[in-house]
Amino acid sequence: MTVRRKAHRWLLLTGALTVSNPGLAGVWGSQPVLGLLADYASNPGLLNLPDSAEEHAAIVLDAPTSYVGDDSKFTVLPSFRLSNAPGYSSVDSDYEHFNASEELDADRDKVTVTGGFARDSSLYRDYILNGSLGVERTTFLSDLNWDHQLSERLDLDDELNWSHVRYAEGLATSAGGIALTNYKYGSFSPSLSWRESERSKLTLAASLGRYNSLDGLTESTAINLQLGFQRQVSELWSVTASGGYSRSNNQDQTDQEELVPYQGGYIVVLVPVRLQSTQTGSIFSANLTRQSELLTLSVSAARQLAPTGFAFLARQDNYQLQLGYQATERLRLSTNAQQVTYEAPQFNGPASVSKSTSVSVSAIWHWSEHWTATFGASHVIAASGSPATTTDTTGLSFEVSRQFDWRKFQ
Repeated sequence: MTVRRKAHRWLLLTGALTVSNPGLAGVWGSQPVLGLLADYASNPGLLNLPDSAEEHAAIVLDAPTSYVGDDSKFTVLPSFRLSNAPGYSSVDSDYEHFNASEELDADRDKVTVTGGFARDSSLYRDYILNGSLGVERTTFLSDLNWDHQLSERLDLDDELNWSHVRYAEGLATSAGGIALTNYKYGSFSPSLSWRESERSKLTLAASLGRYNSLDGLTESTAINLQLGFQRQVSELWSVTASGGYSRSNNQDQTDQEELVPYQGGYIVVLVPVRLQSTQTGSIFSANLTRQSELLTLSVSAARQLAPTGFAFLARQDNYQLQLGYQATERLRLSTNAQQVTYEAPQFNGPASVSKSTSVSVSAIWHWSEHWTATFGASHVIAASGSPATTTDTTGLSFEVSRQFDWRKFQ
């Protein structure tokens, strides 16, 4: 509680100092969106239980607020949901998200500092793991990014990231028998990019990360190196791709039973043991995009080592297709198909694999400048454990929202 209050006070104080400084000339603006939402899900917790359907009504608020000066930009991004089913145990639970960032610009440098706090369900709109992992999750995060232009074509980008995640006590074991682990994760990621032409850019990126469970029993140290490129193929088509090699060293502090002589016999004692293993393999990221006035298409594939709440870093494979169509000036249609697989290493037995496949469609109708109606439908299939346990859910939602536009010049 004390840590969260201090974080909130620091973020609010920083925002107040930045926005209220009379010596700065700039624009203060806020575009909050207040919405009323009704939704239905046939199995929102992705559980193997009969009669698990739920209907909810909720108030949602997104209030992006920013101050833009001559060489700086301060942004606050609060987001809340308050429903008739308070708590954090399902995908339709309440949530509180608060992020703030400060961007400072110079001739050849851009520095961005970001801090954030979130409290939600570990399953909220994620559908990655078995539903019994849907427990309360509290996240603190910070990020420092420095982009330096070495020359007209050569850029250096350095990013330092830190996060701290805690889960509530309770339903913290998946069908596969793996418990969620409170953890902290830090990484340093430098990259160098060369603009070969107006349409092409080459990149060389590296990353060093350290993942520690807060009980002090497990840790992962990972390093990776990637080569990539970006290419604007035509006015409509662009492609981005990168690939490389990753290595993660895992350690597990555990106790093993041993028989030792005692008074002419033997007794069982627990002996501290450090187990070690290594994950190696390829990582990659690829994206193909088509952007026009009416049609937006994006196809992507990625593999990376990610912090997940398991004992060690897990390999994540993500494949996604996004399609958007501007049917009329006021009506936009979109669809999204995604498959995500997590493979978490274990010292005892094979790796644990969790997979989810989701398809969603939505229609957004702007019936006036500020009023919007959104209809959505989705279907999710999730599988985890060995042998695999499969669950699914179908959801429907309808939201009416009002956007406000407040601006002030100094």
